[in-house]
Amino acid sequence: MIDYGVPPNKDEIEVTLFGPGYGEAIAIHLGGHSWVLVDSCIVPDTEASASGEYLDKIGVTPNQVRRIVSSHWHDDHVRGISQLADKYPDADFILSNAFNSKEAHALLAAYNDESSAGLARGTKELFNVIKSRENCSLALHKSVIFEESINEKLIKVKALSPTSKACIHSTANFAQYLPNRGDAINNIPPLKPNLEAVALHIDLDGESILLGSDLEDHGEYGWTAIIKDNWSDTLRPASVYKVAHHGSESSDCIQIWNRLLEKRPVACLTPWNCGGRRLPTDSGKQKIVGRASETYIASVGSRKPKMNTVQLKRLKDIANNVSVANTNFGAVRLRKKYGENSWKSELFGAAQKLY
Repeated sequence: MIDYGVPPNKDEIEVTLFGPGYGEAIAIHLGGHSWVLVDSCIVPDTEASASGEYLDKIGVTPNQVRRIVSSHWHDDHVRGISQLADKYPDADFILSNAFNSKEAHALLAAYNDESSAGLARGTKELFNVIKSRENCSLALHKSVIFEESINEKLIKVKALSPTSKACIHSTANFAQYLPNRGDAINNIPPLKPNLEAVALHIDLDGESILLGSDLEDHGEYGWTAIIKDNWSDTLRPASVYKVAHHGSESSDCIQIWNRLLEKRPVACLTPWNCGGRRLPTDSGKQKIVGRASETYIASVGSRKPKMNTVQLKRLKDIANNVSVANTNFGAVRLRKKYGENSWKSELFGAAQKLY
């Protein structure tokens, strides 16, 4: 079990990134004991939502969580997000405006676990949250999802994506994947490229953070389109960057680094290991390390192998507690006081610094 120590002081900013070999979640302390949670992943040895378990361990109370953001529906970003929605009922739940259509709702329902035999856990998570919550809001390019004075500083959390064009494109994409009546429902289609994802800019009145989500680049809809908009010039360059899409080539837009970030910011990311494919690649790591002052990754492990369910049941019958010895789970925590020049980094579990 990881000991995370003490919570941040009310005058401290925090970015904590969690990740096993497959999964991502982020906890942001805005100051004043106010938190924003972005996405969710599962701690392999407890099956709890990583950010929820983290906040419990450092003594954060449910009323201090102000927003929960589901950036998109991919399984590695939403596993356990319904746990967070139940755990923090007073927090506003934010999801991409790309899901504000009958086609998106139909797709979520069609690939819900009840009809897809457990093969689309990501859609099940979002389907359950949307069904059960009244306080859901939508994020769209230029929308403000949080604005409040904290510690005498005006804090703003803005969505950079999706753009209106991306939402229209996504609706058309959703429609073509809706199953016909009687069709067998298998895994949810990948729906590439990912243009629905919600990237966030957090302005802390003198400091800013950029969370790249899994948003990919596209001349009309993705990173390039966002940065071409003159509105991007009004954003304060960020000193911390949660690298988009696990450092993939599809999200490697140099203008992110030139226009939205300070020169040589602190970078952090999570890996993606699935079906023999791995991100970031060696060349992807080199690019990020070359552009950042420091680069951290939440885990370098592979996706946790699944134990045969019969064997696992037998073990649980004869043992009081069964847990995985090496879960490849880790966390990167960045903290600083308002006004300080540099971030203090702490690494937990399988997290490492990249060189």
